[in-house]
Amino acid sequence: MAASLAAPAEANDSAAALDAGGLVLVRDPDITLASEDLRIGVDRIAVDYVFRNDAAAPKTLRVAFPLPPIDGAELSTSALGLPFADRANFVGFTVTVDGAPVTPHLEERAYLGTREVTGLLTRHGLPLNPLRRGDLDVALKRLAPPALQELVKAGLLTEPSASADALWRGEAKFHWEQTFPAGRALRVSHAYAPVKGNHLLAAEEAATPAYRARYCLDDAGLAGVRRLIAASPMKGQGLTRAVEVPYIVTTARNWAGRIGRFTLTVDKGSPGALVSFCRKGVRKAGATTFVWEAKDYVPDADLRILIVSNDDASLGIR
Repeated sequence: MAASLAAPAEANDSAAALDAGGLVLVRDPDITLASEDLRIGVDRIAVDYVFRNDAAAPKTLRVAFPLPPIDGAELSTSALGLPFADRANFVGFTVTVDGAPVTPHLEERAYLGTREVTGLLTRHGLPLNPLRRGDLDVALKRLAPPALQELVKAGLLTEPSASADALWRGEAKFHWEQTFPAGRALRVSHAYAPVKGNHLLAAEEAATPAYRARYCLDDAGLAGVRRLIAASPMKGQGLTRAVEVPYIVTTARNWAGRIGRFTLTVDKGSPGALVSFCRKGVRKAGATTFVWEAKDYVPDADLRILIVSNDDASLGIR
């Protein structure tokens, strides 16, 4: 599905998106997901869930929200920027239950391949997230040469200097214990900023089978991309700007049974932007919003939302 038009841009290095999704809890045969309302925009993803506990008594389960893993070996030299790079909660995750704020526990760990290196990094005062570049630079400058050599020998730094790249992988998740009352609805809402990818887009790339399949870019969408390029400040280079906002829908498979009602709302941000993603039966709900609905839904494919625009600000590119 694609919907289009145009608006002004500027070149920047491309960056890959990092996948995140919804809540995860231990599967329980009595906890059902009556409804899920998912709203995806360039700078914010918000989800409202309504759960039901069909058991005769309350049940307490651990609920988790995994953050996307951050692999320093792949990303340290990339243009990827985290929404909140100065904090452990780098996506600004928040959650409420029946309207009341919840403060979940954040568990952070670090790995090199399958080997956990949390303790070694903590001992040297290094952030477990290798893309917290400001904190990493400060920490490396404080380390003496023997400590830097130890980290290089452990495979965690590219060189024994304060300008070294981090090679470990940071993994983190929020979690809390949630009681589901017997026989009534429980409303859980969470929101966060996506780690979106961005890239310069040429008509030739947009027309490739792989690109069109990734975003279900139809003929009308491809024509919209060409119109945007023709109006782009980079038209001399044959380019416009695109972002990808990912969302893992299939985590919802861990609830008992199907999702009673599922509503997806995608906001492309600007009336002049083009949006395309893989769902059939999408309807336009407003100048920038598109809605897809399903009943008795079994999540079968994750989402990759493509938004194309000549306006960097509308794409959240600063």
